[in-house]
Amino acid sequence: MGVLEGRGPGDPPVPEGEGVTKFRLHFTRRPPLLAARLATLQAWRQRLFDLGLIGQELTEAGPVGFGNVSERYDGPRDGARFVITATQTGHKPTLTADDYSLVTGFDLDANRVDAEGPAPPSSESLTHAIFYASCADVRYVFHGHSREIWTRAEALGLSWTDRNVPYGTPEMAREVQGLLERPECRASGLLVMGGHENGLISFAASAEVAGTILIQALARARAFDDRHDPPIA
Repeated sequence: MGVLEGRGPGDPPVPEGEGVTKFRLHFTRRPPLLAARLATLQAWRQRLFDLGLIGQELTEAGPVGFGNVSERYDGPRDGARFVITATQTGHKPTLTADDYSLVTGFDLDANRVDAEGPAPPSSESLTHAIFYASCADVRYVFHGHSREIWTRAEALGLSWTDRNVPYGTPEMAREVQGLLERPECRASGLLVMGGHENGLISFAASAEVAGTILIQALARARAFDDRHDPPIA
């Protein structure tokens, strides 16, 4: 059993890209969770991948994966432990139990995540953690990418984080925390990451609701006429 130290706030900068972990990670390797325990999360991750909300895109730096899903591991009174897809898995058409990690704790002020499993957790783990710590009723958090939804956020009436705040950082987590205090954001179950191009997050008490929120938002976004939709500001 070993502990893997992730990047910390004092480390040198690295190129931007999905899968670049920006928090300090305390990771212990352990066997994977049982496949049956991951069945619901697996099914929805597969569906979102098939819809293109999770996947891979070509950039100037090369292929970059995007998107991740998580599920609260315990009840609302047992803290904010959750299962999340491992880092750099967005490009995989199908995942196995080896592609999931269990986040056991986090410290926002210290920019730290504690996790265990067969692989390190997603670089978005801090952001997911805030949903579970802030909302006792939330059991699923889905992070996907959609150009259609992202550019039509205002027309769809969605809340979004500050465009100057990058993904995977304590600042992003605090931005999300602030949005979750707004009734309209909580009611919608969806927010847009202004500083993370095409990024959006749905959250709900069930996987079906969290997934349906994304699917319905995608359908609504595609129904708009591009000439009348202002881009995210």
